[in-house]
Amino acid sequence: MVAVKRSTTLSQLIATFQKYNFHTLPVIENDGSLVGIVNFEDVLKVFQPYSTELAQMLRTIPFLEMDNREEDFLSTDISSEIGILVVVDDIVNTHFATIDPEKDINQARSQMKLHSTSHLPVVEEGKLVGIISVFDIILAVFRERGVIQ
Repeated sequence: MVAVKRSTTLSQLIATFQKYNFHTLPVIENDGSLVGIVNFEDVLKVFQPYSTELAQMLRTIPFLEMDNREEDFLSTDISSEIGILVVVDDIVNTHFATIDPEKDINQARSQMKLHSTSHLPVVEEGKLVGIISVFDIILAVFRERGVIQ
């Protein structure tokens, strides 16, 4: 299973996304316990001068001019050193839904809908044992109906 650690650098994270063509990766401790999820959109946080919540709050203040740097990352001037200075722990999402391995695909799909996500870490006794995605559910349904083997 592909996962990253909190200490994984931004450069290593991007290389892992590229190598495996994944857009979301679990973040685990050395003992295999799941501590978070990082996705490609989280990388964009590196370019944002404010947290998303703060930026949204500041936009509600009348007559306060906000720049749109968080939305225009292509024009942001960054140093190549950012690839080693930023680590996964700086951008990891620690608020996420999980599912037990005993749950069926209907329960997994319901959880995904409830949490507006396309994937769920499968966790048993705090340890990551896998990830189920919408694609996995589609494959299971196709197999069940004889569309694929």
